[in-house]
Amino acid sequence: MASQVSIVRCASYEQAAVTQAVRDAVEKLGGLRTFVKPGQNVLIKPNLLSAKPPERAVTTHPTVVRAVIELVREAGATPRVGDSPSTAYKGIQNLWDV
Repeated sequence: MASQVSIVRCASYEQAAVTQAVRDAVEKLGGLRTFVKPGQNVLIKPNLLSAKPPERAVTTHPTVVRAVIELVREAGATPRVGDSPSTAYKGIQNLWDV
């Protein structure tokens, strides 16, 4: 099976704009219910590379994570957010706190 990619422009990190952009991108692939079924647990991996503020674009922006969480809940599934940074980072809590 060939991989499918959906790209949607989003001009800001304002939550409503990001949520709509994520929704539009997923809809182009057939909607989230194509991939997620009610009652499932869904791991959302935000790519926590280092404890940098979102403006540095080092990790997945929190508004994108929030948008995906909303869509997963709307699909009737349970979102779980988790990550395991590739570096030997001792202060993992700092990554979540940023």
